[in-house]
Amino acid sequence: MLLAFVDESDHGDFRCFGAILADENATKQLTDQLNALMIQASKDYGIPATTEFHAHPMFHGKEAWEGVGQRARANLHEKVIDAIVGADVTLLLRHVSEQRLRDRQDRRGYPDRFPPEQVCFQHILQRVENVASRQGTYALVIADERGDRERHRERFAVYQTDGTPGVHRHTTLPSLLDTVHFAPSHHSRMLQAADMLAFTYRRYQTVRETDHRAQRVMDRLWSKLQDSGKLHSPGGWP
Repeated sequence: MLLAFVDESDHGDFRCFGAILADENATKQLTDQLNALMIQASKDYGIPATTEFHAHPMFHGKEAWEGVGQRARANLHEKVIDAIVGADVTLLLRHVSEQRLRDRQDRRGYPDRFPPEQVCFQHILQRVENVASRQGTYALVIADERGDRERHRERFAVYQTDGTPGVHRHTTLPSLLDTVHFAPSHHSRMLQAADMLAFTYRRYQTVRETDHRAQRVMDRLWSKLQDSGKLHSPGGWP
């Protein structure tokens, strides 16, 4: 069975989700690696060993990362990505343009107006289904806690009975078990890994770094993800 750990990152018009699909062995191994990285960071920089790998404050030196230097934070960010691409996992990255989705809904007079994060989450679910089906197994979806989690659970139930909207990749998600489970990311290294993955993708796609050193780091991280051979159907709508 696969566990699909899902988190979101967005900036302006760009709404995206990242997901890490791993079996129980890969989940344990990657969790242990991330714990080891944070234990070392605790020794090196004096932050608690329970500190969360939370990409936004980590990248900008906020919250627990305020006293950690930029180079050290960038180095640790890269080590997290190295751990992810080195694990026996499948990586999903999908994004939706909020403005273009709204324009399409207006132009075609859609009776139901689905928000971009719901559409993007649907695209992630369809691809989790695809990966699980190809591997001849089942998957359980675990996402970071969010205010609209009940709506996502309701939509998931509709998908399982009526199928996902539209013709493209239409599915009742037969390989996905139970419902979508939401958990606090600060207690899950795997959700933290999904957050780091989604942030790296979103940042690379939407920001041209003003510091050339930072841009080199982001270019390198994205190349590592692309070259890993573990990205499944990355991209966005439209």
